[in-house]
Amino acid sequence: MNKQMLKLFLIALLLVLLGQTTRAQAQTNLLQNPSFEMPYQANGEASSWGRWHRNSSQDQFSDCANGYHKLPHWSAETNPVLVRQGSVSQHVGNQWDTWNAGVFQTVPVTAGRTYRFSVWTYSFGSNNNFPGPSEGGLQSNVRVGVDPNGSGLWNDSDVVWGATINPLDTWQQVSVEVTATGNQISVFTSANWGVQGVNQCRAHLDTWFDAAELIEVGPPPTNTPAPLPTQPPPPPQPVITNTPVPPTPTFTPEVPPTNTPVPTDTPVPTNTPVPGGTICVNAFADDNANGQRDENEGFMGGVTFTIASSTQLVAQAVSSGSPQPVCFEGLEPGAYTVTQIVPGALEMTTAASATLELSVGNVIGVEFGSRVRSAAPTTAVATEVASVPEVVVTPPTETTGSTSGSSSSAGVSWLAVGGLLLLVTAVILLGVLVFLVLRGQKTA
Repeated sequence: MNKQMLKLFLIALLLVLLGQTTRAQAQTNLLQNPSFEMPYQANGEASSWGRWHRNSSQDQFSDCANGYHKLPHWSAETNPVLVRQGSVSQHVGNQWDTWNAGVFQTVPVTAGRTYRFSVWTYSFGSNNNFPGPSEGGLQSNVRVGVDPNGSGLWNDSDVVWGATINPLDTWQQVSVEVTATGNQISVFTSANWGVQGVNQCRAHLDTWFDAAELIEVGPPPTNTPAPLPTQPPPPPQPVITNTPVPPTPTFTPEVPPTNTPVPTDTPVPTNTPVPGGTICVNAFADDNANGQRDENEGFMGGVTFTIASSTQLVAQAVSSGSPQPVCFEGLEPGAYTVTQIVPGALEMTTAASATLELSVGNVIGVEFGSRVRSAAPTTAVATEVASVPEVVVTPPTETTGSTSGSSSSAGVSWLAVGGLLLLVTAVILLGVLVFLVLRGQKTA
């Protein structure tokens, strides 16, 4: 049992050591000569570092009131008070002339990863010699910057500068984080004693840098897609306004004046405030269905509003389509549910209800949105319409032998035939009668 416990302990210790090693590797300082140790170059900057500075024109050098920037001096500092790490620090300074300068280094990195650059810094400004205190009110304006594409130019527009500090007579750390855009980045230290509009010309204007560090602080960000919604999002809530202590709105119907005299003993009515709270409700025509009443959108009529407490229906009204809301006054403090009910021709563009917490003196306004429902496609249906037949009188024709199947034309033909037979019969009878008369005369 003891052996098993010992094995577990050794495994746990090994895991801890591996984790510490991985963390140490992840936070390895990527800078060369980060503590600005010897040797130093001929111009006074530490090995592996370069120097940079800002220059003003010659005619500005005598105008301390407006501030200017003149080439400072770089050197190695060995005074233990002015060394933060190791045995040397990087000094940049000038006498009487204000300046803006620092040192920089370009480092290979991995594109897309985030890095933090930091450095410890100390400033001294005075007409008296060190180690006397700095003069109050002076500003060294120390900061650090990183160019994520590693151009090595302090004035590149891509340089990301961190916050500015003023470490007079004390060591302070300043830092900035940047995501690399290429396979190298450039880091810059900066002090700016030549702030425009500040008279800072002093016998000593000095800044020291030490214990710099550049570490990787995170992997490249991943674009994790947002989860797809399993159901459509709920409609927006109606627009609710809450006026803590409003004037109580009154809606008095306009009554035509009458000539009825008012009795002298009748008291004149006064506008007595209604105790409790007020809820005002209206409906707007949300034509674009964005859940908000835009300037070009009006109001909707025919929408029914109900106000209910937790136990009962309190009030009900219908919108008129005018900007004037429907207000329910004198409501007791508490929670209320306001609901809109739209007719069949409308569809809601906001939630159907809203829950309000009403207190004494509150006037809460609620505006529900709705719009005319989109017309569904319709199919044309043919309907039979009984029509009155048109009566046409056609004159008879003299054409014989007609084979028309029309009953009216057949009747006309038989009538003509009958008349003709009657005429022939009459002629025969007349002939017989004439024959008999003539024969009787011959016999006599």
